[in-house]
Amino acid sequence: MREKNKNLGLRFAKLYVIVSCILFLPSYFPLSTQAQPNKRYVFILDASGSMSEKWDGKTRMAVAKEKLLQVLGGLPKDVSVGLVAYGNRIAGCNSARLYHPIQRGAASIVSQKISNIVPAGSTPIAQTLTVVGEFLLNEIQETEIIFISDGVESCDGDPKAVLYQLKQSGKKFRMQVLGIDIDPKGEEDLKRLSLLGDGQYYSLKRPEDYDSSFKRIFFTTESEPSISANSEVKPPLPTQNLIKIVNILPYEDGSESGYILNYEYTAKTSSSYMIQLYLYPVEEKLRSFPIPPLRERRMGDLVKHQIEFKLGPEGKGRFIFPLAGGKRMKASAELWDLTGVPKILALSEEKPIHENQGSDRN
Repeated sequence: MREKNKNLGLRFAKLYVIVSCILFLPSYFPLSTQAQPNKRYVFILDASGSMSEKWDGKTRMAVAKEKLLQVLGGLPKDVSVGLVAYGNRIAGCNSARLYHPIQRGAASIVSQKISNIVPAGSTPIAQTLTVVGEFLLNEIQETEIIFISDGVESCDGDPKAVLYQLKQSGKKFRMQVLGIDIDPKGEEDLKRLSLLGDGQYYSLKRPEDYDSSFKRIFFTTESEPSISANSEVKPPLPTQNLIKIVNILPYEDGSESGYILNYEYTAKTSSSYMIQLYLYPVEEKLRSFPIPPLRERRMGDLVKHQIEFKLGPEGKGRFIFPLAGGKRMKASAELWDLTGVPKILALSEEKPIHENQGSDRN
């Protein structure tokens, strides 16, 4: 009997240990990347008069509020959120306002602020981005900007110039742009803003497009399982070294005009790399000899030269450079491996600069 009680006691002890482990086990698992407390979001809401127009049975503002309240309600409680808007019954081109600073756990407060916004006024995008840059961005923490608009700049500002200056000043941010039922020309303007802001442009042609856009912005990249440093699972390396100019888009910065060149590269090893950009006239005049294989052979005609450094076997980036109109120019890029003695790996195809490239990726 005593032995039976002893065995019964051991069983209860084991059961207690198992139950305790189950109860306390979750506290030893790291939070998912979606719930990182240092994530910073700023919502820019277009509250101009056109947002009161009907869109699939509701006003554009009513749909925007409904979708924003849904996404704010689904964010982790410790995420930092801020709100800026323009219009909202303020006449003229000075309506950009900071309605709530970036604050941890402020999603519910921002939801209340959004609920009280009434569409009326102009579209001062440049002034709004200036407000965001002055009060909400810094050089240490990256901030995700979600900009929702149904139109382009209607005042005298230059939003592209503002974004360019913010990037040049070292502010860390990405700007995702959601355009509500905008015409093709307007979409091109907003796409350029998203490019300058290192983000994406999302075209909203119907209310349901909000859901897929928000899913990509907030959940697709963040809900992917993280791989620990000790994991054996590694992505496959590319089979060849490549550097490609994706597109070249014009921009205006006040009286100055120029171009944004986007590139992509892939390399066989995980190393440190250098991307070199060369600009030269279409008409060939000079050459520099001798030049090693793969190198750009128009060195004698060189007009501009820029460099960026990258880590990892694949990546993308951009060069922003001023360039006066009227000159027929070409661009090419080189991929260099910086491990040990630097050596060139690949040369891109040359691309004309002063032709309308659009979004061609060929």
